[in-house]
Amino acid sequence: MLKQLLESPYLIPALAIPPLLYFIAGLRQVKQWEIALKFTLGRYSRKLEPGLRFFMPIVQRIMRIDMRTRCRELFQQAVITKDNVTLNIDAVVYYRVVDPEKAILAVEDFDGAVKDRCKVVLRDLVGETSLNEVLAHRDQIAAKVAEHVEHVIAQWGLHVEILGFQDIQLPGQMQEVLAKAAIAEREREYVVIKSKADVESARNFAEAARTLISSPGAIELRRFEALQTLTQQGTNKVIFDLTKPFDDVHQKAAAIAVAMNDAGGSPTPAPTAPGAPERH
Repeated sequence: MLKQLLESPYLIPALAIPPLLYFIAGLRQVKQWEIALKFTLGRYSRKLEPGLRFFMPIVQRIMRIDMRTRCRELFQQAVITKDNVTLNIDAVVYYRVVDPEKAILAVEDFDGAVKDRCKVVLRDLVGETSLNEVLAHRDQIAAKVAEHVEHVIAQWGLHVEILGFQDIQLPGQMQEVLAKAAIAEREREYVVIKSKADVESARNFAEAARTLISSPGAIELRRFEALQTLTQQGTNKVIFDLTKPFDDVHQKAAAIAVAMNDAGGSPTPAPTAPGAPERH
């Protein structure tokens, strides 16, 4: 029977099938954006480049690492600022693997380690900053957080490309306070602008008054122009005193009389106002 088994035509195919299956089981395709690490009996042996690669199952195993940039979001990080204001910050971090050997051998879960490190640094730096600085310089603070995170994860073969704040949420009472402060600031600017306009308007009116005084007929022309404008707007009843004040005429006549008296001429009595007693 053994002789018949050895002479069987199916012996060679039967013996070839297990090695073929073993060989097929050891084939792995490493994509262009991946790097594979080969471990032999638990010990790191070498790095496999992209392409079709072979390893020995049971004895060896491979770990494929994505070398593309990864995006990880940090949701609702409760942070207390330097002036004891609680903020909820949504951040996002972009990082990638630059040294796959360190990323696998130096840290157990580098993805979770990066997220945890970003949270810790974010809380520490924002805790040293006041609320106004956080709102006014969010980009600078995010860059500082990325710098501190990079200093640590570089030892793990990782690199932070971008870290930014997506949203900063304030407590409801703080939002009302900031809204009132913004309204008060706008009102202050309005009052300052209006006062400057009033000063400029007063200067223009003063200049116009000096111009009208220097030209005797300018005031009369301005009055007639105002009357013409009012008559064109509708049926309005406006009363203007177009006569010159009598006191001005009396003062001018008195000044002329004094000048003639000093010159030796006959004194001329100054006109008196109606109803006033005559002087002898």
